[in-house]
Amino acid sequence: MLIRERSKGKTLRQLGQMFGRSHERVRKVLAKYPSRVTLLSENSVAVKLGYPVWWLTKLRKESIINPIKPGGRWLYSEEQVRLIAALIAEARKCQQCSKPRPAGYPRFCRECSQYRRKHKYESLSLEAKAKHAKRCLAWQKANQEKAKKLLSRAHRKSQAEQGRGAMIADDRS
Repeated sequence: MLIRERSKGKTLRQLGQMFGRSHERVRKVLAKYPSRVTLLSENSVAVKLGYPVWWLTKLRKESIINPIKPGGRWLYSEEQVRLIAALIAEARKCQQCSKPRPAGYPRFCRECSQYRRKHKYESLSLEAKAKHAKRCLAWQKANQEKAKKLLSRAHRKSQAEQGRGAMIADDRS
């Protein structure tokens, strides 16, 4: 139990208080057993992986990686360090097409972001479209006169566009 608590990041002093021993006695007991878990500081992880420290900080704040902070420093286990690259790749995928997204794009890659800006309704999920239709019907019931005006204006606009299309077709003949 002592080794497990130490590997979770507890300090010698905290372990001593838990078990009613001094931190020096805890250190001596732990020295008898080889440490299975090595904890690395954030700086050494950054050097090992080739990432800047601020990038690891950003990943930690986005909850992509979860190191421990026992005594004021962030510590990573070797297993976490091995998994960081895979975690980054998984968390940095576009939610629509699953391609890697660049930094600064929180959910979608460039192409999907541009498409979603142009075609907002088409890119909604079925649940969101149903919710939108429900809101529209509620608004139409609450604002019947405005809804009538909008429908008549939309009808006139579509008639004008159909007429323009017919005129363009006549010009080409």
